[in-house]
Formats: sequence, structure tokens, C-alpha cells
Amino acid sequence: MRFPPILIAILISISPAYSIDDLMIRGDVTEFANGSTLIWTPQNFAGFYYDIDKGLGSEALMLKTKERSIPIGDAFYATSAQETRFEHGEWGLYRVLSFLGKIYFAGYSEDCKISPSWSSLGEDGVLSRVLIDSDSRQTISGDQDLLLEEGYKLRFSDSEEGVKVALYKGSAILNTATINPPETYVYTVPVGDRNITLIAIHVTGSVKLKPSSYYTIKGMFQISENLIDIEPGSKYGMMKVSSISGDGISMTNIQEIDLSANSDVDLTDGIRLKTADSSDLTNRLYIYRNITDPGTYKVRGPVGEVGPEMYVVNPQNFAGFYYNIDDNLGAETLTMTIIDNALEMDTGVIYETVAQKKAIEFEDWGDYWTMGFLGVNYFAGYVSDRDRAWSSHLSTASDDANLLANEGLSKVLIDSAEPLRIKDGGVIALEEGLAAKFFVDNECETVFLELYKDDNLVRRDYFRTPDTYVYTMDVGDSRNVAVLAIHIAGLDCTQDRTCVIDGVWQISVHPISVEVDTEYDKMTLLVVDPYSMRILMNNDDTKIILNKNKDQLLVDDIRIKTANQEEISAENPLRFYVYREATIES
Repeated sequence: MRFPPILIAILISISPAYSIDDLMIRGDVTEFANGSTLIWTPQNFAGFYYDIDKGLGSEALMLKTKERSIPIGDAFYATSAQETRFEHGEWGLYRVLSFLGKIYFAGYSEDCKISPSWSSLGEDGVLSRVLIDSDSRQTISGDQDLLLEEGYKLRFSDSEEGVKVALYKGSAILNTATINPPETYVYTVPVGDRNITLIAIHVTGSVKLKPSSYYTIKGMFQISENLIDIEPGSKYGMMKVSSISGDGISMTNIQEIDLSANSDVDLTDGIRLKTADSSDLTNRLYIYRNITDPGTYKVRGPVGEVGPEMYVVNPQNFAGFYYNIDDNLGAETLTMTIIDNALEMDTGVIYETVAQKKAIEFEDWGDYWTMGFLGVNYFAGYVSDRDRAWSSHLSTASDDANLLANEGLSKVLIDSAEPLRIKDGGVIALEEGLAAKFFVDNECETVFLELYKDDNLVRRDYFRTPDTYVYTMDVGDSRNVAVLAIHIAGLDCTQDRTCVIDGVWQISVHPISVEVDTEYDKMTLLVVDPYSMRILMNNDDTKIILNKNKDQLLVDDIRIKTANQEEISAENPLRFYVYREATIES
């Protein structure tokens, strides 16, 4: 059946209970009370910049709470400059600064070979961006341009004194010099009262041939000429720069920050604070930043160190796991026990998740079991009636109310208690091709309901109100499960004949299988317990070695990344973290 145009005009769509159109990078979830001190760093908040290979990233945010607020001056942000080696190591070190989640160029160090020492913050109050930092080797001919960033390019030619280098921006020549390889060509620009290196190119050698000579480059560095001014008093959201020195930047809040229930505060430059809309009198919050720009991003857990220790990620410290801050739901745990540099078979990696009770929005329908599994929220079954004072339509209407007993998990598609008014002949579009059409009898006493699947009529029913319409189907191996419920609260015929609906519930009829002994990459599903509502996996027959500079798939799309550190010692152990990638499409 195709709905005629007049019905399409009054069709009402109900969206799923939860949808994502951007990426949330979340820090540790924490509870707070009056006088709490809360701290986030790159180790527990992936929204701050961190380079695991070089150990770069020094941002820290500290909040001091007073009841459910942060008084003026009690939010403190600080970041300090760090030294890092050029990729072309012979050039020495330069300075960088992580600031509000991004990395900036902050000057040249004392031992730098391509520029005099310079602290961009301390002397001129500016930051730049590193555009190129490479030690890769390439050989180009004299009729080729060496393309750089921001419109710059280099051309090489032979001269009696050595190699002539010409620097262009667009078609305009800016600078020429003659070098004798192996030698570094350096181009400087004035900043304040001194000249600062903008471009450095190391030419290792050349060969003169006809018709064209060839030149070998190994070492390139370029910073942006577009400098960012940082001044005391500069404002970033609720924060203001309170001090700048050659060592770093600090900021404090210039207005009181509200931490009342269900607050979502833009603290500074896209870094936000979210509090729970909680009925259990617990004050919970997390720090996060939303990313909407297309691209692929790492959602990582805390930074760990390889050694005789245990590394644990859970929804409170790893945004790759499911978490609902309002109801404090999310019970996944991944535990890694490291012995030497290995995760031994059976006991090295343990993944466990437990279902939790959650109330259906239309409260007369009772509770259901919600379960986070590999970062996704699933429906595991209906909570039985034995602990309830009134009958639960959905559990009693289902022959198999516990999907986990049949090794399956489904998804909640709609969970709504928003009141709707549907005119006689009106339609509600549901998920997975279902739609419900409503008619009110002439006496305004009975509802006649037609249920369609992909425009085909599948069922007709009529009943008096108030009442719940329930539709059951097999879900995987679970028989006659309540997959759809609609509560009609009453009828109103004062003008048009109208149904008043105050509850809609729908779960997917396409479950995922969680069968014992199923292998998920390096993990094996060992336990599916429908009584304790628990799932457990381990690295049953796979030993995992944590060596430097490795990026290993663990389970599903959860990976382990180890650092490419120059030095590993007892004082400087190998760093690693667990992460998963998320992609925002264009």
C-alpha cells in the first residue's frame, strides 16, 4: 500500500532515542562535591594535544568547585613549552607549545643549528605552526621545483661556486643563495627586532649531468609566516590569559561557571563541561570537545607504561566505550595485565561487560536490560515482573524476554514518552520500515490500528483506550519478543477525531550474535551468562607483545598503540594507549 499525499502531509516521524552527527572526545568522568579539585591532563583527556612518540603535550586544567559552581578565578589552565628534536637530527632542538588541543611552534632552542635561540612567547608573544618537519630523502632535477607550503618553492641550479638556490613565492623571486653541499639553505624573515628562520633545506649533494643536474635533499623544515598573537587579557570563551612567559601560558576563568544538573558549558575554545541530569543526587561531570570537521580521529584511553602493572579502561576513562552520564550507565571493562612486555595468553587481556537496568521512558512498561558491548549500546532483554508492583506489558507479552539467553543483542530504536496527537487516518512512521495508521470510530470509543511493513499491511487491531498496542516478532533465536509498543492514552473528538499517544517503544528485529567461542580478532568470547547478564572475552590463544612503534588490532576496531620512543629505560618506560578510530564523513 502506498500512502496517498494527504496522509504524507500529516505523517509524524519519531527519531531514534540516540543519534550522533559529530564526534565527542571525552575526558575522565568524575564525581564532585563542595570543595572538590578536578584535574585533566593529556594523559586522561584526549582533547588535549599529545604525541605519544615524543612525549609532547603539557596542558592541564584544574577546577575547584564550590557547591555546584566554579567561582571566578578557580578554573586554572596552564601549558608549558617543551623542546623537541628536528626530524633532521643534526639541526638540534626547537620549542613547541600545546595550546587548547593544538600544537604550535614556540621558538628555537639554545643548541639549534639553523637559527639563533628564540622564545617566541617570551620576546614577541606569538605562536606559529610547523608546516614541514621531515628527514626523508628525495632527489630532484634542475627543471623541477621543490614545493613547500604557503605558496613557497625552491629551484636549484649549478654555479661555479656550488649550487645556486632560488626561493620563490608564487612567481616572485624572494631570495637567492649559493651553497656547497652538504650544506643547509636557510631563509629568514624579520620578527620584532630580529630575523627568524622560516625555511631550512639541507642539500646533501648534487651531480652535474646534461641536460639537467640532480640535487639530493635530506632535511626540510618550514614554519608558517602567519603568526598568532598571544597577549595577556586575550579571551578564550570563559577563560582569559592571565600570564605569558617564555615558559608557557596560563589562563583563569573570568566568570562563574554553572555546574547545576544537565549543564553543558562552553568553557574555552570548544572545550566543554557536561554535568549529569541525575535523579540520584550524585554530581557527575566530564570534560569534552565536539569535533564536526570531516576526517579520521583517534578516541583514546589514558596513557599507560609498559611494565609489571595492570592497565584498565572503562567508560569513565575511555570514550570508546558506551556511557550515559545521566543514568550512569555503561559497564564495559578492558583489563590488560602486562608481564615484562607481553600480554600472556588467557590472562593478558580480559574484556567484561554487564547489563544494567534502565527504565523505559513510558514508565508503566517497566525496565529493560541495557548493555554496552564493544562501545555500542544494546538491548539485552526485558526485566521480569517479579520485582515490580504492577504488570509489565512488554515482558509478559514476550515469550523470550531475555535475548541474552539466546546469545543475541538488539538495539533500541525508539524510546519516547513525548505526547503526540494523531488525527483520524494519521500515520506514525517508525523504524525498519514499520508504520502505524490510526482510525477513531464514530462513537469516539475505539481505536482501529493498521500496522504496515514496507507499505504492506501486516496486522489490524482495534481496542478501547487507555491501552497499549504490542507487536511481537522473533528476534534471532528469541521467540515472540515485544518489538513495538504504542500506548494510546485516550481519544479527543471535541473537534477532529484524534488519538492521544504518550508512549512509543521499538527495538530492532536484526540482532547481533554473541555466541560462545566466537573469535573477535585477538579475543575469544568465553562467557555469555543470561542469569548474571554478563559477557566475558579474553585473548584465549593469542600472546600479544608490546614492542616499540607498533599499532595492533585487539578486538573489533579497538587497537593498542605503542610509542616510537628514542629511549626506553626503567626511568622512561615504553608508553602506550588503547584507542579506536572514528571517521566524520564529508
